[in-house]
Amino acid sequence: VKITASDGASGDWFGESVAIQGDKIIVGAPRDDDAGSGSGSVYVYNLDGTGEVKITASDAAGGDQFGSSVAVSDTKVIVGAPYDDDPTNAGSVYVYNLDGTGEVKITASDGAYNSRFGWSVAVSDTHIVVGANGDDESGSVYVYNTDGTGEQKIVASDATASDFFGWSVATN
Repeated sequence: VKITASDGASGDWFGESVAIQGDKIIVGAPRDDDAGSGSGSVYVYNLDGTGEVKITASDAAGGDQFGSSVAVSDTKVIVGAPYDDDPTNAGSVYVYNLDGTGEVKITASDGAYNSRFGWSVAVSDTHIVVGANGDDESGSVYVYNTDGTGEQKIVASDATASDFFGWSVATN
C-alpha cells in the first residue's frame, strides 16, 4: 500500500517520521506549511491507507516543525515540535486522541532556548517519553503520564556539552 497525503506538496517531508500501532499508521510532515513555512502536520491512517485524519497544532506557527517525531499507542498520538518557540526552539509535545481531538500541549517546566524538547518521542499505555537533545547543551529526557502530568527529568550523570542525550528515546 502506498500512502500519500491528500493535500501533499513538494517539500512537506511527508514520512520524515512514522509510527505504527495496532491498526493505525501515523506519518509526520514537519515541513508542511498550513500555518507558515515549516509549521508541520501529522496524518493518521488505517493500515490500508484509508481514513486520513490530518492533525495540526492549535497554536501552529512557521518553523515549529510539528511532526518531526511521532509515536502512537492504542489510544493516543504523540507529536514532537522541537522548534516551537516557547522560548526560541525550546520545543513542545502534543498529545491527541487517535481521531485528532483532545489536544494537550506539554512543555518542559524548565524549557530553555534551543532545548529542542520533542526531538524524539515514545509512548506506552501509561507514559510519554520525550527527548530534548539540546537541553543544557548536553541533552535530557523527560517522562510524563499520558495526560501530560507528573514530569520527571532524566540527565546523564556524566553529561558534557554536545552529548545530545535524548536524541532518541523508547519505552515499552
